[in-house]
Amino acid sequence: MKFNVVQTLVITFGLISVQIYGIQDASGKRIVSKYERIMQMYPQLGTGGGESSQWRTAEKDMRHPCKRDCSLQQPMTCYYYMVVHYDDTMAETCKRYLQTKFRFKLNGKEFIDGIKLAEDMQSSNDDCKYADGLESQVMVVNGQLPGMGIEVCLGDTVVADVINSMHETTTIHWHGMHQRLTPFMDGVPHVTQYPIEAGQAFRYRFEVDHGGTNWWHSHTEHQRAFGLAGPLVVRTPPKLNPHGHLYDFDLSEHVIVIQDWVHNFVESVAENILINGKGRNLKKGVKTPKPTLYAHFPVVRGGRYRFRVIFNGVSNCPISFSIDQHDLVVIASDGNDIEPVEVQRIMIHGAERFDFVLHANQEVANYWVRVKGYSFCAKNQLHQEAVLHYRDADTRTLDTHTLSYAYDAPGVTLNELGDAVSTVPSLGRSISLAELNAQQPVQEVQPSVTYYTSMNAFEVRQGEGFRFQMDDISFSMPKMSLLQTRNLGVGQFFCNRSQQADLGFNCRQRHCRCSNVIHVPANQHVEFVVASLSNTPHPIHLHGYTFRVVGMGVLGEDRIGQIEQIDRSSPLPRRGRGAPLKDSVQVPAFGYTIFRFYSNSPGYWMFHCHISPHSENGMAAVVRVGEDVEMKMCPVSNCGLCSSVA
Repeated sequence: MKFNVVQTLVITFGLISVQIYGIQDASGKRIVSKYERIMQMYPQLGTGGGESSQWRTAEKDMRHPCKRDCSLQQPMTCYYYMVVHYDDTMAETCKRYLQTKFRFKLNGKEFIDGIKLAEDMQSSNDDCKYADGLESQVMVVNGQLPGMGIEVCLGDTVVADVINSMHETTTIHWHGMHQRLTPFMDGVPHVTQYPIEAGQAFRYRFEVDHGGTNWWHSHTEHQRAFGLAGPLVVRTPPKLNPHGHLYDFDLSEHVIVIQDWVHNFVESVAENILINGKGRNLKKGVKTPKPTLYAHFPVVRGGRYRFRVIFNGVSNCPISFSIDQHDLVVIASDGNDIEPVEVQRIMIHGAERFDFVLHANQEVANYWVRVKGYSFCAKNQLHQEAVLHYRDADTRTLDTHTLSYAYDAPGVTLNELGDAVSTVPSLGRSISLAELNAQQPVQEVQPSVTYYTSMNAFEVRQGEGFRFQMDDISFSMPKMSLLQTRNLGVGQFFCNRSQQADLGFNCRQRHCRCSNVIHVPANQHVEFVVASLSNTPHPIHLHGYTFRVVGMGVLGEDRIGQIEQIDRSSPLPRRGRGAPLKDSVQVPAFGYTIFRFYSNSPGYWMFHCHISPHSENGMAAVVRVGEDVEMKMCPVSNCGLCSSVA
């Protein structure tokens, strides 16, 4: 089934004329953005007859009908049109932001009044990507940074046409979705699909099978570092929400996307941190810096608000998150409900999400939302802020004197950084993630099989770079897509630690580089003991599953290499009941994390460090669950891939 996407969609929908609402600068001059030019090439589509007549879609600048109060057994099919394209921060469309009426000075520095700006721009078409005020090339979807938010209900079906207008390949991974019915929609190139080539399109279609705060992002090279990521929020009916009584509001404007930031596609150490695509410029030597535009999160005094934090951590830069003078009642992580725990600071590792309830019970004012980077971000003392804005507070009253990398929120910290040489000061009690309790505790079942895996990053020789590995193997992406070619004998190209040993290769003495595949039997209780052999923690993510974190600890540099022998002779501590559910979790430096899951979704599932330079250079593997005959077939021959968008 090979087809031209525009020809087919014309039949399905019927083309409508492209509406260019028009962007004007302060003088009234017409500005045509890159996104508008892209949309003239790939116009929006109107609904027509056939199956698509039941799809719910949104006209430009209108609320999507799938963003709604959820009801039991009333699913919708939700359509999204996602054009992936190159763009720029601080382009012509941002000139309106620099009008005098929005600017003000404090302590010799200039700022933009974000609240007044939002009020003024709310009825106009806008695709300014302000970022940190510096011009930079980016990759975005539909002109937005961060990417468009998708908000649906559990049980809905998402249909997303992804059109690649770049001159390089791409894919989209729906992080947090289990894809149990559609493993071929997981979005990993050469594992679950072929990449979307330049000028091609791909239709993702899957059932929303996991609730809570999830996200979507490119799974190709470092593209999510440059802007290809956005929220995927899945709400549930009130009867299925155990924490609904704790808050009054669950609003889109309280979804927070944080990422470490680089400029102009430079794949190096992070230069900044952005909060919802905005923040103060931290780059030194800029001759004419632009005013700072902070992200603002409005509240009304007395209200109780659910906030959702997503960390698109790209480099080795775990962060802390806090809000001045406010407690954070954490109620979920990675979309999974936990027994509420009150803290003042959350440590967040790459790909993790945390939901918390904030009670706006302080005096009417503006309060700093603080994000601080550690590990590689500590080198440049990266920190960023946003504003919690109480209604009726003076929008231009900000206390900038406390903005310093040295500042740390006092009180209880959740998910402390498991660093060998911790740079996180201890200002109060710390709660380990493994200490959290699942909202619906279950008794642990003894696993049928335990797998011991390791993650390592080390310098080969001084000045010759680093090597990144899992199980002493640097993962090499296969040339074919594993799921699509599984019946064609591709297994002969797989490797793993024991297979390399059988061939006489000692991967600790030679560089083993191949497609590391760990074979797990289907429909079994499975346990993984994952160790970090390096002096930094690694955030590990397993596609296709939510797992229970039953253990976490540190053995030290001298003992971590013998973790399997230690565990078999004197078992490491494991929880017997109520372990928290996650899909991404840190493995502490010279330490370990133990997790369990039931392998009821056969397929090829990526298993990797979520630090992009680590995974892209080899710190990854594929977990093959079940036999090839147990895996679901894609219902169309090309599995959603379209031949051309020309």
